[in-house]
Amino acid sequence: MIRLVAPLGAALVLTVTLAACGKTAAEKQREEAATQTSLGEKYVKEKILEPNQAQFRNQLVGKGGASCGEVNAKDAFGAYIGYQRYISVARDLTLLAQDVSPAEFEQQWQQLCR
Repeated sequence: MIRLVAPLGAALVLTVTLAACGKTAAEKQREEAATQTSLGEKYVKEKILEPNQAQFRNQLVGKGGASCGEVNAKDAFGAYIGYQRYISVARDLTLLAQDVSPAEFEQQWQQLCR
């Protein structure tokens, strides 16, 4: 009887361990996406006038870890300018839609964010 319980117990432990590994991988992926998104927000905030007033939405992590989304920032008069898309790969590689021509931004968006 003891021999039957031991293999059954080992199988149960193995099953629980495998289930935990699957959760851990998913959790790691969510954490990495959250980190990339936070870094993207940080780099975008470095480019706008009132960083503490920035509003973000529709954020995602694109190809190669690029943080993509939309930001609503204030202009020099203190008014929100409306949501515009951004792409952030690194501090020096952060691009707002207003920084380049619409065609160039769209090309980068399609390449990095889709």
